[in-house]
Amino acid sequence: VQENECPSVRVILGHAVTDVQILSRGTEETERLMKSVFLPDQTQILSAEELKSRRESLRLWLEKNRVPVTEDGEVLRVANALTVSAPYGPGDCSCANEIILARIQSLVESNPGAEQTSLNQTQQ
Repeated sequence: VQENECPSVRVILGHAVTDVQILSRGTEETERLMKSVFLPDQTQILSAEELKSRRESLRLWLEKNRVPVTEDGEVLRVANALTVSAPYGPGDCSCANEIILARIQSLVESNPGAEQTSLNQTQQ
């Protein structure tokens, strides 16, 4: 992103990507601009500790509801069919099966631990 130029971003869907090469590293300012465009605002303000707390809360909630869930780094995997990424809300679920997706999103929405985490953030 040059100061005198209008920025240009080309988005290519994941299934069409065959190779990735880094031609040049962007500056911190460029990274900040890209995050503001592509990431939800909530993701940017959550600390690593808050994200870990939300992940743990959701994992426990899914286990309590007898849903098989494992942690794969910072991603939760549900029955090897669905993933939940940070910040671990209903919109952060990814799955090819729409029925599984809808049911897990419903469970994520009903997570009482997520409300507690949101209340703690508002009070700060």
